Amino acid sequence: MDRDQMFRLFTAHRAAEAARDVPSILATFTEDCFLDTVPLGLRSQGKPATRAAYESLFAAFPDLAPEDTGIAYGDDVLVVWGTLQGTSRGQWLGLPPGGGAFTVPFANVVPFRNDLMAGETLYFDLASVCAQAGLDLDHLRTAAAAAAASAGPPKAAP
Repeated sequence: MDRDQMFRLFTAHRAAEAARDVPSILATFTEDCFLDTVPLGLRSQGKPATRAAYESLFAAFPDLAPEDTGIAYGDDVLVVWGTLQGTSRGQWLGLPPGGGAFTVPFANVVPFRNDLMAGETLYFDLASVCAQAGLDLDHLRTAAAAAAASAGPPKAAP
């Protein structure tokens, strides 16, 4: 894909995220897509698991919003970075909401395949999210480790 095609698809993806339109989010992905949340050590593989991950994030942080401030392109990949904001209002990985708002830097690596997004790899400072949002970091890490163990071994990225 050329840069314009990647940008248009990623922009449609971001618009669907902002609208909380999970079917439209999933339409931007390949069938075997992935969502890697690096700070938690969690990988969702395939559309059903990716759907569940998005639904969980939107329930936990109903106002979750990235503000993209930079973008770079490579061969069939883009990297975007900026600021991620949200408020802990719902259960996340089985833990109760903390009620606090957070603002942290993030980076997102997005590979493309067959004219769609193959997945996303998300990077952010989990300790800062927890401190600002009122979440217990140790309990969240324990819950994430349990979720990762129940999902089985991670699959290799395409």
